[in-house]
Amino acid sequence: MMSIRTKLSLWLTGLVIISTVIGIVSFETMLRQAFHDSIIARLQEDLEQVLLATQLNNSKLSIDQSQLSGFYKPVFSGRYYQLNLPEQEIRSRSLWDQKLNIKPLEKGESRVWQSKGPQNHDIQLLSLGLGSDYLNVDATLTVAQDLSIGRKIFTQIYGTKLGVNLAMLLAMIAGIFLVLRQSFKPINQIQQVLSKLREGEITSLEVNNIPPELQPLASTYNELLEYSSKQIERSRNNIGNLSHGLKTPLAVMQQQVEVLGLKDPDTAIALQNQLDLIHKMVERKLAAARITGDMLPAAQMQLPKDLQDLCNTLSKVHYNKRLLCNIDIPENITRLPLHREDGMELIGNLLDNAHKWANSHVEIRAKLAEEAIMLIIEDDGPGVASDELKQLTDRGRRLDEATMGHGLGLSIVKDIAEQYKIQLTFAHSDLGGLKICLRFKQ
Repeated sequence: MMSIRTKLSLWLTGLVIISTVIGIVSFETMLRQAFHDSIIARLQEDLEQVLLATQLNNSKLSIDQSQLSGFYKPVFSGRYYQLNLPEQEIRSRSLWDQKLNIKPLEKGESRVWQSKGPQNHDIQLLSLGLGSDYLNVDATLTVAQDLSIGRKIFTQIYGTKLGVNLAMLLAMIAGIFLVLRQSFKPINQIQQVLSKLREGEITSLEVNNIPPELQPLASTYNELLEYSSKQIERSRNNIGNLSHGLKTPLAVMQQQVEVLGLKDPDTAIALQNQLDLIHKMVERKLAAARITGDMLPAAQMQLPKDLQDLCNTLSKVHYNKRLLCNIDIPENITRLPLHREDGMELIGNLLDNAHKWANSHVEIRAKLAEEAIMLIIEDDGPGVASDELKQLTDRGRRLDEATMGHGLGLSIVKDIAEQYKIQLTFAHSDLGGLKICLRFKQ
């Protein structure tokens, strides 16, 4: 799914590009219209000027050059006029040996059009039909202007404007990405804070350091954390109370079974077996209920520190064996993705078993494999028989209900592994003992 930041970036960039294109097209249209209107206005002024310079001498029409602008004198200057009479044509000197192809007009009729002129340049023309009742003659006066120079100026202006608009467009797009990056920076910081919260470095979100728009969400999340923590604490207290509450009745029953053993040994043995079963069941369920799981943010198990603490503790427990515990953890693996208490109980039980059966040393190592963390525990003890080894990995079989002979009578190990979806496998170790592999999904 596309992120909000990406959507905003694409939408805002698209809107800016569309607005810029519309602005450029609108500016080009207005500039072209303004250029055309200015040409027509100048031609109208030229037409009036030529009309004023037109004189009647000896019943003939002529144009006084001294009253006209000097633009009409240089050859192909770009400013032209031509007076078409029935029997003659009067042209400006700037036309030289060229003439304009003019369509005769009636008196008072005007025409505006574009055509090819001298040097095959595009020219804008304005013609006006003239007439004289005194001379009984009709004439057409035309003024023209070369468009090449104006178009060159138009191209320069439009090109400059286009370049400025494109530069502004790039600046706005860069500004959009920069503003969005800065705006979403608090969200990235919240993501980092949540990671710290999950790893147990902090216990709640600091609302004052969060933008106002996200403060209600942070406050609600803190309330949920507090509520969940109280629920977990209440559940653990109830479990503790239940544990203490059951000890007294079980102790009384144990005494009664011992008394009964003097009178009816067979019945006492049967009741003792049932009491042992109840005791194991209660211990198992209580231990399983203590598993926190990954429902709440909590301190994860730190590597290799927590493993070293476990080995130091177990070396004191098994002080008579003087075992060597080797720990090989890569620097890029610093944590295990499970609650620290659960991890200490899970790995602590496995290490305790390894220390119990090892002859001289225990090895612990970790590695990354296929987006998972592999933790391997090996010992150089007697190991497990192949048929019993298969029973250890049977799905759904309680570890303390299997025939193992290797001291792994701890169902809590499997319960924790199932809670965190940790793949737990057993194999023969190259050291001679048991090899336990724990696969943690990152």
